Amino acid sequence: MQNYFEIPEIIFNKKELQQLYTNNKNEWASYGISKNSSLYTQYVSLDNTVIASILNKFNNLDIVENIKFFKTLAKGYVPSHTDKRKVAINIPVVVDNKSCAVFYEKTKNFDIPKITVGDKVQDTNAKRFKKSKVVEKMYLNKATCLNTNVPHGVINDSTNDRVILSISFKDEYDSFSLIKDMYNNGKLI
Repeated sequence: MQNYFEIPEIIFNKKELQQLYTNNKNEWASYGISKNSSLYTQYVSLDNTVIASILNKFNNLDIVENIKFFKTLAKGYVPSHTDKRKVAINIPVVVDNKSCAVFYEKTKNFDIPKITVGDKVQDTNAKRFKKSKVVEKMYLNKATCLNTNVPHGVINDSTNDRVILSISFKDEYDSFSLIKDMYNNGKLI
């Protein structure tokens, strides 16, 4: 089963997203211990014109839970993990051909990463897997829906930080198969 599909109907202005990223003042959180192998996240307000232009493509805005920027540092990586959420739509903000999302083989060896927000360290519902084999690489250049319930990560060999905008879904809509079915049947976009 393929763990992602593109959604070309979600059209976005990359320069406006980069400006929003630069001007966003919300606090960053980080998953991970080591600076170069951590994933950094930052909430984005749903009520600005740049985000509204993206969300207006959806048939039902009530299914969206939140939107965040996700950042992987230059020459960094995010180890094999699964998210608390089970599906995401990712949009490239600062991405080049030297960075990619990676899907891994699931292993039995995992730990539970911590999230750091400011000076607080909290538990998560995510899992980080040990020494997984790469199954597939995906280069993000369009809005793409990912199955975040399978082990995945990021390799960023670029000299720039890799930044994406990521959309999460509420409750029963937090399902890769449901979002894919809705998309295929014209009920998502």
